[in-house]
Amino acid sequence: MSELMARRPVVGPGRAIGSLADHVWRQLRFAIIHGALQPGERLVELELAKQMGSSQGPIREALQRLERDGLVERRARSGSFVTPILIDEMYELFSIRSSVEGFAIRRAARQISPLQLDELQTLLERMRIAARQDDMAGLVEHDMEFHRRICEWSASPTLLQVWTPLYTQIQRFVTQTHKRYFHNLLEIADTHQPLVEVLRNGDVEGAQRLVQEHIMLIWSRIERD
Repeated sequence: MSELMARRPVVGPGRAIGSLADHVWRQLRFAIIHGALQPGERLVELELAKQMGSSQGPIREALQRLERDGLVERRARSGSFVTPILIDEMYELFSIRSSVEGFAIRRAARQISPLQLDELQTLLERMRIAARQDDMAGLVEHDMEFHRRICEWSASPTLLQVWTPLYTQIQRFVTQTHKRYFHNLLEIADTHQPLVEVLRNGDVEGAQRLVQEHIMLIWSRIERD
């Protein structure tokens, strides 16, 4: 593990540093999502503490948080390991996400403001910029933020609470797999434009149908492959 992390530094997007445990969590989360730490790789607290210049306490706290995120699993008498990406489980997560966002966009479509629509368009343009720069990490960050905003604007705490735990595992899956099925990253960004347009038109039924088709699009490509 130490050789791998030395070869591919564990660094994430620039953000304000909070507690040491937060810092460790951000680094490890970024490394797992972007494949620097592979499924099945063992995460040894003592080794991580040495690499990051900390005690084992913050490492343990970060690993526990990653376990809640679904990125790490603790095995009895064996330690902590990066979780695998299982296609059947990911399909179930996307199906759940499709249902949740279907409900969320119906609610959001009834009350979304012009300012909020402009914010979605801005996120879409940021996706396009990232796509042109072949920046998959940036593209996925803006993509997930686009969908988070729709859930937030549904004004349903329950829907947001159901959606949020899905976020990290879906982000990892999208980051590591979508480039294989979308050879032009602009295509990923452009699939969001119809969502903005249907929301501008106030089409509640159309918005629900489009967001569910959008979320499940990757599975039709995986099946064809």
